[in-house]
Amino acid sequence: MTTAICMKLVSAEYDGRRVIDGLSLELAEGEMAALLGPNGAGKTTILRVLTGLIRPASGSVHLFGRDIASLSAHERARLVGVIPQELQIPMPFPVREFVMMGRTASLGRWSPPSAKDRQIVERAMAYTDTTDLKDRSVSELSGGEKQRVIVAMILAQEPRIILMDEATSHLDMNHCIEVMQIVERLNREELVTVLMVSHDLNLSAEFCRRLLIMENGRLMADGTAANVLSEDLLRRIYRCDVRVQKNPATGSVVVAPARRLASGRSGRGVGIHVIAGGGCGEQCLRSLSLCDYTVTCGVLNQADSDAEVALALGLDVALEKPFSHIGRTALDEASRMAEKADVIVVCGVPFGPGNVINLQLAKKAMSMGRKVAVMDGIEARDFTPAREAEKTIGDLIRQGAIRWSTVSDLLAALPGKA
Repeated sequence: MTTAICMKLVSAEYDGRRVIDGLSLELAEGEMAALLGPNGAGKTTILRVLTGLIRPASGSVHLFGRDIASLSAHERARLVGVIPQELQIPMPFPVREFVMMGRTASLGRWSPPSAKDRQIVERAMAYTDTTDLKDRSVSELSGGEKQRVIVAMILAQEPRIILMDEATSHLDMNHCIEVMQIVERLNREELVTVLMVSHDLNLSAEFCRRLLIMENGRLMADGTAANVLSEDLLRRIYRCDVRVQKNPATGSVVVAPARRLASGRSGRGVGIHVIAGGGCGEQCLRSLSLCDYTVTCGVLNQADSDAEVALALGLDVALEKPFSHIGRTALDEASRMAEKADVIVVCGVPFGPGNVINLQLAKKAMSMGRKVAVMDGIEARDFTPAREAEKTIGDLIRQGAIRWSTVSDLLAALPGKA
């Protein structure tokens, strides 16, 4: 079987920040796969690496056995077609001329389109049901019509690989299915390899035989929809509660988010003190606030991203100077906040000598009979010389602290009013 796409240990960066981290991925010729994952997972960056727009910081990328670094822009254009989320078209080209642009890589520099080129363009428009639009200006088309014309241009390109970057996100239900069926037919009849980036888990499960789930630049799951779309994995990756079921009519997997963050309950009147830092508490703070809990936070260093989110949400925060160890004054302020709370929540904080003292708030709360909820994984986040954080968290768990791994788990375990 011919390998269409081969990425080995690829890492890529933007402005020194690693977006893809040691990723390896192979797609055989004729496969149709979807890249899934939350915003910032690295999905679009993979497409940019495959089109040569981003040079990997390390690793290798091959298309049909050829190193992408050795391919000219002309050769890449003949191999790979990209259907974008949207395309800005500055000039009012007639549709037929716009679709003909897909033949650019196949034409000589000064060569006019041949009869074969025109035939390919006509076939592409027939495939996409845009023949009746051929004399209209692209700028006059509706969103659905324009996207079908863009697909026609890519088909006229006759690529061996099609990359779709949220290509159906702006389309209504009918046109979304229509575009996917066009691509599916091309994949089936012409063995064109398709890799699509999408946030639509259900659409991907319906049309793609292989799903690849990304998180923080790494591949976390790879397989069929039935094997990959599990509730546990999706809750962890997307950090929200979901339900996974089978469509009784088609047998395909259907994913639906929970109706509310904390269904049927309100946190009004319940106080929560959050121990966070380094950005680990942002989602927790937002979700607790949305569910009407009375939230306080600290101690945090000034300018910490969690502090910025908490202040923006109007929460009371105990603050320490930037890059400073937590002092007694700030800790006493946080202690007063924690004493008023019903629950102390410990987020996924990396603990070091400068902030491990925050765990005294949780120990004191536990001794006073308050609930404490600690996020799993402290063994990987304890940077204190004597593993002080891990020992303290272990003591808290043995004394009955709630354990959580996602915000959905936390919300389900917190007290609330029906």
